Amino acid sequence: MADHAGKGVLIVEDEQELRQLFAILLEMEGFSVLQADDGKQGLELLEKHAAEVGLLITDLNLPRVAGMDLIARARLLNPSIKIVGTSGMSGKTVHDMVIKAGADDFIAKPFKPSEAIAKLKAMLQ
Repeated sequence: MADHAGKGVLIVEDEQELRQLFAILLEMEGFSVLQADDGKQGLELLEKHAAEVGLLITDLNLPRVAGMDLIARARLLNPSIKIVGTSGMSGKTVHDMVIKAGADDFIAKPFKPSEAIAKLKAMLQ
Protein backbone atom coordinates (compact mmCIF):
# COMPACT_ATOMS: atom_id res chain seq x y z
CA MET A 1 0.00 0.00 0.00
CA ALA A 2 1.34 3.43 -0.91
CA ASP A 3 2.17 5.99 1.79
CA HIS A 4 -0.20 8.91 1.38
CA ALA A 5 -0.32 9.97 5.05
CA GLY A 6 -1.77 13.43 5.46
CA LYS A 7 -3.05 13.39 1.91
CA GLY A 8 -6.70 12.73 2.45
CA VAL A 9 -9.18 13.13 -0.35
CA LEU A 10 -12.64 14.67 -0.14
CA ILE A 11 -15.02 13.55 -2.89
CA VAL A 12 -18.13 15.70 -3.34
CA GLU A 13 -20.43 14.00 -5.84
CA ASP A 14 -24.21 13.62 -5.80
CA GLU A 15 -24.14 10.47 -7.95
CA GLN A 16 -23.74 7.81 -5.27
CA GLU A 17 -22.34 5.06 -7.53
CA LEU A 18 -19.68 7.31 -9.02
CA ARG A 19 -18.73 8.73 -5.62
CA GLN A 20 -18.38 5.27 -4.12
CA LEU A 21 -16.41 3.94 -7.08
CA PHE A 22 -13.96 6.84 -6.82
CA ALA A 23 -13.67 6.29 -3.06
CA ILE A 24 -12.97 2.56 -3.43
CA LEU A 25 -10.33 3.13 -6.10
CA LEU A 26 -8.57 5.81 -4.04
CA GLU A 27 -8.73 3.73 -0.86
CA MET A 28 -7.17 0.82 -2.76
CA GLU A 29 -4.30 3.20 -3.55
CA GLY A 30 -3.86 3.93 0.16
CA PHE A 31 -5.65 7.27 0.40
CA SER A 32 -7.91 8.25 3.27
CA VAL A 33 -11.23 9.28 1.70
CA LEU A 34 -14.11 11.41 2.94
CA GLN A 35 -17.35 11.59 0.95
CA ALA A 36 -20.14 14.13 0.64
CA ASP A 37 -23.24 14.01 -1.52
CA ASP A 38 -23.85 17.77 -1.74
CA GLY A 39 -21.85 20.98 -1.67
CA LYS A 40 -22.95 22.07 1.82
CA GLN A 41 -21.88 18.78 3.38
CA GLY A 42 -18.63 18.96 1.39
CA LEU A 43 -17.87 22.42 2.74
CA GLU A 44 -18.64 21.29 6.30
CA LEU A 45 -16.31 18.28 5.96
CA LEU A 46 -13.61 20.46 4.44
CA GLU A 47 -13.82 22.91 7.34
CA LYS A 48 -13.80 20.11 9.93
CA HIS A 49 -10.94 18.13 8.33
CA ALA A 50 -8.90 20.93 6.74
CA ALA A 51 -5.60 19.60 8.07
CA GLU A 52 -6.13 16.12 6.63
CA VAL A 53 -7.57 16.93 3.20
CA GLY A 54 -4.98 17.55 0.50
CA LEU A 55 -7.26 17.01 -2.48
CA LEU A 56 -10.84 18.02 -3.21
CA ILE A 57 -12.68 16.35 -6.09
CA THR A 58 -16.01 18.01 -6.76
CA ASP A 59 -18.76 17.73 -9.30
CA LEU A 60 -19.91 21.10 -10.63
CA ASN A 61 -23.65 20.41 -10.52
CA LEU A 62 -24.36 19.86 -6.82
CA PRO A 63 -27.34 20.51 -4.58
CA ARG A 64 -27.22 23.10 -1.74
CA VAL A 65 -23.81 24.63 -2.65
CA ALA A 66 -22.79 24.56 -6.31
CA GLY A 67 -19.47 23.02 -7.26
CA MET A 68 -18.03 26.31 -8.54
CA ASP A 69 -18.87 27.99 -5.23
CA LEU A 70 -17.36 25.05 -3.34
CA ILE A 71 -14.15 25.38 -5.35
CA ALA A 72 -13.86 29.10 -4.61
CA ARG A 73 -14.62 28.64 -0.90
CA ALA A 74 -12.24 25.68 -0.57
CA ARG A 75 -9.47 27.76 -2.13
CA LEU A 76 -10.09 30.52 0.46
CA LEU A 77 -10.11 28.00 3.33
CA ASN A 78 -6.91 26.29 2.23
CA PRO A 79 -4.86 28.01 -0.49
CA SER A 80 -2.58 24.97 -0.88
CA ILE A 81 -5.30 22.33 -1.36
CA LYS A 82 -5.37 20.61 -4.74
CA ILE A 83 -8.79 20.88 -6.40
CA VAL A 84 -10.23 18.96 -9.34
CA GLY A 85 -13.62 19.81 -10.82
CA THR A 86 -15.63 17.16 -12.66
CA SER A 87 -18.65 17.44 -14.90
CA GLY A 88 -20.59 15.80 -17.68
CA MET A 89 -20.23 19.13 -19.48
CA SER A 90 -16.92 19.43 -21.26
CA GLY A 91 -14.98 21.71 -23.51
CA LYS A 92 -12.58 24.59 -23.16
CA THR A 93 -15.21 26.97 -21.76
CA VAL A 94 -16.07 24.66 -18.84
CA HIS A 95 -12.39 23.88 -18.23
CA ASP A 96 -11.54 27.60 -18.16
CA MET A 97 -14.44 28.40 -15.79
CA VAL A 98 -13.32 25.71 -13.36
CA ILE A 99 -9.72 26.92 -13.39
CA LYS A 100 -10.87 30.53 -12.96
CA ALA A 101 -12.95 29.49 -9.92
CA GLY A 102 -9.74 28.18 -8.30
CA ALA A 103 -9.39 24.55 -9.35
CA ASP A 104 -6.08 23.03 -10.40
CA ASP A 105 -7.56 20.72 -13.01
CA PHE A 106 -10.75 19.48 -14.64
CA ILE A 107 -11.85 15.96 -15.53
CA ALA A 108 -14.75 15.57 -17.97
CA LYS A 109 -17.23 12.73 -17.43
CA PRO A 110 -17.32 10.03 -18.47
CA PHE A 111 -13.69 9.23 -17.77
CA LYS A 112 -11.59 6.10 -17.48
CA PRO A 113 -11.09 5.46 -13.75
CA SER A 114 -7.46 4.38 -14.25
CA GLU A 115 -6.60 7.64 -16.04
CA ALA A 116 -8.38 9.75 -13.43
CA ILE A 117 -6.64 7.95 -10.54
CA ALA A 118 -3.24 8.37 -12.22
CA LYS A 119 -3.88 12.11 -12.64
CA LEU A 120 -4.99 12.49 -9.02
CA LYS A 121 -2.01 10.54 -7.67
CA ALA A 122 0.35 12.73 -9.68
CA MET A 123 -1.25 15.86 -8.22
CA LEU A 124 -0.55 14.65 -4.67
CA GLN A 125 3.06 13.61 -5.23
